Amino acid sequence: MYDVIIIGGGIAGLSASVKLNQNNVKSCLLVEARDRLGGRMMTSAESGLDLGAQWIHGGVHANSLYNYAIKKGLLKEEKQIKDGGWDGELFYTSQGRVTDPESSKKAWEIYERIYNEAENYFRRDSYSDDYGNSIQTFYNMRSKEELEKLRLEDSSDSDYNFEDMKLILESLVLKFAGYLGDTFEEAGLSTYGTAIELPGGDVVLPKGTESIIEELHKESGPIRLNEKVSRVEWNKDGATIFIDKNPEEVLRAKHVICTVPLGVIQNNLITFQPSLGQAKENALANLRPGRISKIFLHFQEPFWLPGEGELAFAWSHQEMDEGRQKNDWTTSVPGMNEVDGHSNVLCMWVCGEAALQVDNLQENDILKGASLLLRKFTGDPEISTPNRITRHAWMKDPLCMGTWSYPSLHSKHEDYFELMKPLPSEDNPRLLLAGEHTHPTYWSFMHGARLSGIEQAEKVTKFMEQNQ
Repeated sequence: MYDVIIIGGGIAGLSASVKLNQNNVKSCLLVEARDRLGGRMMTSAESGLDLGAQWIHGGVHANSLYNYAIKKGLLKEEKQIKDGGWDGELFYTSQGRVTDPESSKKAWEIYERIYNEAENYFRRDSYSDDYGNSIQTFYNMRSKEELEKLRLEDSSDSDYNFEDMKLILESLVLKFAGYLGDTFEEAGLSTYGTAIELPGGDVVLPKGTESIIEELHKESGPIRLNEKVSRVEWNKDGATIFIDKNPEEVLRAKHVICTVPLGVIQNNLITFQPSLGQAKENALANLRPGRISKIFLHFQEPFWLPGEGELAFAWSHQEMDEGRQKNDWTTSVPGMNEVDGHSNVLCMWVCGEAALQVDNLQENDILKGASLLLRKFTGDPEISTPNRITRHAWMKDPLCMGTWSYPSLHSKHEDYFELMKPLPSEDNPRLLLAGEHTHPTYWSFMHGARLSGIEQAEKVTKFMEQNQ
């Protein structure tokens, strides 16, 4: 019997393993269903591109992952921040027109103001019934209010193009959705900002997120790959773990830390007997696993200069609605951006149901759709079709079933605290959950996943020390 078994070899599981190792818990095993470690942190061996999580969000010392990367020499001496490059001045319409720069910049300022309001909405003493806890309703209403306010304040000598501003604000729902992790329909307003966004920019890892995984692996305890857990039976004394490929083989442990992604649990790809209890099941059901498809487009020759590869597509509400009705995934692409260190690559993001559609498409269909998009919005029929793509279809991946999590209309901040509570009790931590979907302060972030694993490992260590 092991003292601790950790299920899942992503950053949460590996961080838990390292912490237990540091705490001299020797009888510890990590089991991972894949033939590799890292989970949704996956760097392409061929191209060096990060197919999943990409940056350390928050280059400050309040970020444990940032500190770890520095300690392990994974960053350049001068911190490299993802080049935002784009200041909201250029939007391209589906007619191949560039929107008015002054109006575009003002629309971008309005968008940032509304985004910041949404992010800080949870701090309010009371919530307005007008929004119904919906980010979608909040954004649409605030956009209209801001435009109307500007119309009333607008001086006669202003050159603002209000039609362009309306179009841009409509299109920026996709930008917001890309950060949220899905389309707006089910996103909860009152819980959205509870994931604290640290300052310091998005820090680039020169060798990709896999460099973090490699360092954690060096410090972790024993690991078994290609071991897919199908069931966990637990009680007040420990747990029995059943392996999918060999039902007769079981592993036993006094404590289990389960770090599998939210989508895996929600789809019952791993079951718990007895159940996790109504409170945890409700908390898990309230969350959403995220639907984003991230696709790198490789061009034979770039049609952009360094620093000019940001293309924002100004879709109207009507175009996006019609696109959804026709299952046209391209109307869920907010834009494309150049990639640090890859002069001939653009990154394309697809949001929501369309992302699931794209994950099921063949490469040629994606290449065709992407090139049509570029020609349509730039008005340049000579833009070449990319030669190939690099991607990982996370929503089709049975070991993920989604990207990063977010709170739904039904979520409460208390749900995250509930997910971090051990079972059967704080005083007897036999089954614990960890992962980016569980951390109350930094859910959805890599550093949130890391902290969840460390914090759960500390609870187990404390119990063991008190019960020697």
